[in-house]
Amino acid sequence: MPTRHSSRIHAGRRRYPFWRLVRANFYDFGLLLRESWIALVAFAALALAGTLYLHYGHPARLGFAAALFETLKLVTLQTGLELPGDLLGEALFFLIPLLGLALIFQSVLNFGRLLLDKSSRREAWQVALASTYRDHVIVAGLGRVGMRVVTQLLESGYAPVVIERDWSSPFVERALNLKVPVVVGDARENTAPRQAGLARARAVVATIDDDLANIEIALTARAARPGIRVVLRVFGEELDQNLERGFGPNSAFSVSALAAPTYVAATVSRDVDYAMAVGGQLLGITALVIAPESMLAGFVRAIEAQHSIRVLRHHSADGRHLGHTPMRRMGAGDQVLVLGTLPAIEGLRQANAANSKLAFLQPEQPQHPTDEHDTVIVCGLGKVGYRVVRQLAELAPRPRIVVVRRDDGRADFAQRVSRIPGVRVLLGDARDPEVLRAAGIERAYTVAALTSDDLLNLQIGLAARRLRADVHVVQRAFSDALAQKLADMFGIRTVFSTSALASATLAAAAVVGDITHAFATHGELFSTDEIVVRAGDTLDGRSVEAIRAQHDGLVLALQRGGQAATLPALDATLASGDVITLLAPIEALARVRALLRR
Repeated sequence: MPTRHSSRIHAGRRRYPFWRLVRANFYDFGLLLRESWIALVAFAALALAGTLYLHYGHPARLGFAAALFETLKLVTLQTGLELPGDLLGEALFFLIPLLGLALIFQSVLNFGRLLLDKSSRREAWQVALASTYRDHVIVAGLGRVGMRVVTQLLESGYAPVVIERDWSSPFVERALNLKVPVVVGDARENTAPRQAGLARARAVVATIDDDLANIEIALTARAARPGIRVVLRVFGEELDQNLERGFGPNSAFSVSALAAPTYVAATVSRDVDYAMAVGGQLLGITALVIAPESMLAGFVRAIEAQHSIRVLRHHSADGRHLGHTPMRRMGAGDQVLVLGTLPAIEGLRQANAANSKLAFLQPEQPQHPTDEHDTVIVCGLGKVGYRVVRQLAELAPRPRIVVVRRDDGRADFAQRVSRIPGVRVLLGDARDPEVLRAAGIERAYTVAALTSDDLLNLQIGLAARRLRADVHVVQRAFSDALAQKLADMFGIRTVFSTSALASATLAAAAVVGDITHAFATHGELFSTDEIVVRAGDTLDGRSVEAIRAQHDGLVLALQRGGQAATLPALDATLASGDVITLLAPIEALARVRALLRR
């Protein structure tokens, strides 16, 4: 059950529904009529004048149908009628072919060509397609993050429509191949959002790498349609909090802040797909296949209690989904998605080793920082690197942290990091073996290459592996294909995409609103929400296990009377006044919210 590389969507498998194409063509027909109405009206007036003359004024006194037919023949100089003797008739016999041919080529033929050949006016056709969408999500900005949000929405079964200023962007063609309408324009102005169907949309997600531009997009959307859900990508935490006062709770997200916990978890554990901070602790999520003779073979409830973890999803060896039942068992070949603290996941990994029931005969080397290898080297001090360093410094136990940065980075991040006690900063190129030696590669458990350049990160990883073949490498990458290849090269679960890690939260916030974290797996979008238990509501008096069985929701944290518990016991009962962090698929979360509103 991979969580990182499952977001690939095969364009060849996607098609527009027939009804959508029909509606889009009707809309496009109307657009063309409005654009060509002058020429079309002129041609119709000319044909009407000729028809009326041949019916009333010509000696032949033709019927209306015959008069119209002869008028059209006159346009093509094919008429068999003799030239009339009156001035009006002579003028019409000369003007109808001259003006008629010009109007035919200018309006009728051009109108038909534009109507049938959509490739000649791709931008207008995208607007026509967008007009057929309802309850969709408008994604403003088609960069790395925007593209990830689009694919995440598609995988989760929701319809996106994109607004992008640059039609030449490489992501535009990718979106078009996925059959996603792309409206060309500036989302800060009224025209593009209107064409993208703002009046019918469920939310707007502003994903541009510019805080001010995203704020303008949100303000434009709210001005045109007050109350619409807006989700913004921002960097600064202070800005994030201030914006949420105006746009609503959990409406502004920092991509680097969403991705940082997973990078941090990956630097101190080799078996994490996704991580999030809950109740002051890092909770990791990982996919496992139960090995033969594994210590994890047995009743799920007992394994959860023994290892302090929770099983989110469970599929049997033959692919059947197994629900939450008291007597559920795990066996060899089963695929499970589990959640727990980083030490718990590490213990789970060791317990799942093949023949782990005999592990005492062949103890396995723990794959986490040790006294011998206790250093994390962070290469790159941008938005992501800075947040990773800051969160690493908050870990307990805390590894030794060394930052390698180049002189062309942002000075403000360097100043902030210099104020964190115990963090050593080196100026240099992390591809240089001497720089890595100076950073302490011999004592390093992890080298984290977190620059915004995929090639540079690859070179850093290769340089680190040349010096120490056993060093743990964590890399930042954008491309799914590249990430998978690098994962095969450096080991499973070491290559992550910042935009992919963050896109699930942005997508979930657009779909259901007011969530704090989200991740995707097997086409499901899981998200978290903080809920206050009220007296008499559907959660009051329910056990944690009952909530999981009845609502498909997992209680990650429980606050009661000033005390907080992460992953509370399954038999713990909720009471009025409790504050819980609930993790559930977004559809299940929406159902719980609906029950609480009753």
